[in-house]
Amino acid sequence: MKKKCLCLLSALLIVFSLAACGSDTETADKEKSDFDSFMTVQKNMEQIKDAEFKVNMETAIPSRDGDYNMTVSGTAKEIKKAKDDIQMEMKYKMNMAGTDMSGTMYMKDKALYTEFMGQKVKTDTSNEMGAMMKVDTDELLSITEEMISDLKVSQDGEDTVYNFTMDPAKAIDYMAKNVSGAEGITDASGNLTFDKADISVTADKNHMAKKIDVDFSLKAKLDKETVAMKFKTTVEFVSINTDLTIDFPDFEGYQEMTV
Repeated sequence: MKKKCLCLLSALLIVFSLAACGSDTETADKEKSDFDSFMTVQKNMEQIKDAEFKVNMETAIPSRDGDYNMTVSGTAKEIKKAKDDIQMEMKYKMNMAGTDMSGTMYMKDKALYTEFMGQKVKTDTSNEMGAMMKVDTDELLSITEEMISDLKVSQDGEDTVYNFTMDPAKAIDYMAKNVSGAEGITDASGNLTFDKADISVTADKNHMAKKIDVDFSLKAKLDKETVAMKFKTTVEFVSINTDLTIDFPDFEGYQEMTV
């Protein structure tokens, strides 16, 4: 049960990092504050209908029973047909506690199809894992100025780099408002404490995100034990709004499973 909780928490943080992808920013209007510019471009995420991105993630959880480490890398395509109709393909490689895994995850017609450790599984996206897989750009606008304790802007050639620190006390609030599937976990927010939530966003001259770096550390109370977690991820966009298509398989051989 404890390992399952750690896996779910890690999966949630993957999606939290993808949610940060909604924070593409620009500073072309010098009369606006940095935060106003951040919010203006963030609203442009409403216009994103499809995107392809690469992701690399590292999670480290020290424990008296031995360190629990997980790394994930992959490339994902996501197409938003409607607010409640999201299609997705993610090819991933994962190392979880020393075990290597790889496969492809698909989302279509509100079902999640997963290749995991040699098994093909179909689950409804209403379950907790399926819900956490969804990244809805419309949900990424609920960032308030009160959530951010520090925001610094710099130029890197033609790119704009935004480095902001989220108030650790507000990180749970952001998760509850912005991350699909997080509501049930955040109901027990007393068990989660963020020590650090730093995000760096690199945007190109067209004011679209190129790369997002996330650096989190938090503590979670699991089975009467406090577990520390360090989490780093990099998300790099390959394309945005290029009329992506996904070549779905016929899904024969996927067995339905209730989680």
